[in-house]
Amino acid sequence: MEKRLIVAIALSIFIIISFQYFVVKPTLKTTATEVTTTQGPAPTVARESKPPEIAQPKISFEEKESAFETDKYILVISNVGGAIKEIRLKDYDDLRSKEPFVLVRIKNPNDYIFAVSDPLARTLPAALEYEIRQKDNAVICSARTGDLEITKKYILRNSKQYIELQLLIKNISGFVKNLNYRVIGGAGVSETADQDKRLIEVTSKINGKPVGFKRLRKLERIFNPGVVGWTDLKSKYFSVILKPSALTKGQFYSEDSDGNLVMGVETEDATIQPGSSIENKYILYAGPSSIPVLKAQGYDFEETVNYGFFGGIAKAIIVVLKFFYALFHNWGISIILLAIFLNIILFPLTMKSFRSMQKMQELHPQMEKLKVQYKADPKKLNKEIMELYKKYNINPMSGCLPMLLQMPIFVALYQALMKSIELRNARFLWIRDLSSPEAVPLPISFPIIGSTINILPLIMIAAMVLQQKVSTKSMGSAVTEEQKQQQKMMLIMMPVIFGFIFYNMPSGLVLYWVVNTLLTIIEQRATLRNAEVS
Repeated sequence: MEKRLIVAIALSIFIIISFQYFVVKPTLKTTATEVTTTQGPAPTVARESKPPEIAQPKISFEEKESAFETDKYILVISNVGGAIKEIRLKDYDDLRSKEPFVLVRIKNPNDYIFAVSDPLARTLPAALEYEIRQKDNAVICSARTGDLEITKKYILRNSKQYIELQLLIKNISGFVKNLNYRVIGGAGVSETADQDKRLIEVTSKINGKPVGFKRLRKLERIFNPGVVGWTDLKSKYFSVILKPSALTKGQFYSEDSDGNLVMGVETEDATIQPGSSIENKYILYAGPSSIPVLKAQGYDFEETVNYGFFGGIAKAIIVVLKFFYALFHNWGISIILLAIFLNIILFPLTMKSFRSMQKMQELHPQMEKLKVQYKADPKKLNKEIMELYKKYNINPMSGCLPMLLQMPIFVALYQALMKSIELRNARFLWIRDLSSPEAVPLPISFPIIGSTINILPLIMIAAMVLQQKVSTKSMGSAVTEEQKQQQKMMLIMMPVIFGFIFYNMPSGLVLYWVVNTLLTIIEQRATLRNAEVS
């Protein structure tokens, strides 16, 4: 039963991790034209094709860029749309150039952040020429189009990771104007590693409920109707979050020509009297997906961080890791100490499990006799076996509990390693980044393996083979020939299965499992020695 459980857990781990990469969530039917939706108590999804007339802008003037800087970021604002073309974070370096990290870099002016347009880009085109000027801590962009005057006032605050936009649209005609518009809240976020690009997604809070990411088909936009609390375009470690104050029809996202995600919100219809104006406010956060940093902004942005089903365990793990890091200033050592810490906590249960397994092996001859005696009466056989367990005070499930408890810890640690900015580029021994596979360069390229190799999974396989041998020894001679053959097969099969599953996982996760396996071997051998002495 123990071996079957280990196989089941290995497959479960594989399925859980694969699910996060490959499973596409169910979606609604696609329509060929723009979809009109109404607000309801809970958001539903409408898929719409991207209107061809706004796919590429037509610019009749020269683009000019202006750079503005605070303690936290460098903004590049274009006169095309009076919108943000680039955001660089000063607290984080690019891992290659060591320059301030480029969080956002956008090619299409229609997708510049805070680009404003009406849904069909006719009354209010996104690629309008704006005049840009700076006043104190504010950048003011102004333009006119037809009967409208648009003013964008960017308020830049030192020590804050967010940008505030005050958007004023004035009706300068003699007629009543009915207007709603779309504002881009995030675009141009990318990842250098292919495996990390799959982690880029859009999440939102609509009508007070979280709305997850649904993958796109070519040239389509997903529209989530409702009142938008926030919408977030996130990569592995960073987020671009838009929080509107205006009443919204909903949130949308699509892909640009390079396959990068673009997201934003659409406002409700507003009536503007002649000479009057409407004013809306937006908050844009651009920075790490770190709960303490997000919470410090004061807009409930910490709600955007989701560590999955075992999120509570993941947050606890991060707290423990940070505690160890504060002592030793090394994330690799912190992961090793985490494994030791969790093994100490689970040690009483683990010892009870080992002793229970040994008792079950000692009862093996009696159980075999019962199987022969009650071969024709399975119901009676089960009753007699349970009576045997009761007589010798054995819980048949106790041997499974340590492995079952390790599974949520494993999944939570995976989420913590994959999404914690603190572990970005964390080095340990030969490992360059504990949140990624090791990818140690080889002098030449080999078939299947390629030009790099991950060493820790190979160490893990060797450790698991040793663990299987110790487990086999603990069973002694209380096994049949058939079971001995199964043990020989499991001796190789289980480590290979786990090695395959772990090979391209974050090296910090593999490090944890290697340490956990070695600690388990030590505990098993200690139990065997105690049994021999007694």
